[in-house]
Amino acid sequence: MAGSVSRNQQDYLLPPAKSQIENRQSTITRHGAMAVVLSEDRQRVLLLRREIFILWDLPGGGIEKNEAPLDAAVRECREDTGIEIQIERLVGRYVHQSVYGRGDQLTHVFAARAIGGRPKRIGLEITGLRWCRPDDLPRGLQPLHRQMIADALAAGAAVERRIEFPVWQLYPARVVFFVLRVVNDSIRRGLRKVKR
Repeated sequence: MAGSVSRNQQDYLLPPAKSQIENRQSTITRHGAMAVVLSEDRQRVLLLRREIFILWDLPGGGIEKNEAPLDAAVRECREDTGIEIQIERLVGRYVHQSVYGRGDQLTHVFAARAIGGRPKRIGLEITGLRWCRPDDLPRGLQPLHRQMIADALAAGAAVERRIEFPVWQLYPARVVFFVLRVVNDSIRRGLRKVKR
């Protein structure tokens, strides 16, 4: 079953017992989950191009109410890319400013491998998929995601990091993501009406 873990892996997926990032001055207003999906030979990572054509991203998104971060990473990867994944381990927990509004986001990141599914090239939130070598990542990939990939490839113990965005990037991103969320929600509502 996609997203399932063995008993041995369960302990490895748990976050560190004592959190250093939650003790800092931070207001967590959003929780997210992402997957660093590595190729079988661990030489390439799966990236998707968001609806903002210059922005490349890791598969992931918001954690739904009563959903475990691991399950959210599996679900979001399937929804974003069409690819089913098997979680291998927790890479880390990252706190960063939320592009969706005020406050910070806590993102749980997992290393994973593709186990099936059918890749989709375009959708409401993506305009393309690409397998990239870690030494040849696209220019539109944010430093936050570059760090997540580096941590996944390091294969060490789960990390906790706080990563700051430059303010000049943060506020325009919030406006763009708000507008795109409204547009995508309107399209989804229209599609639901058509299906009825």
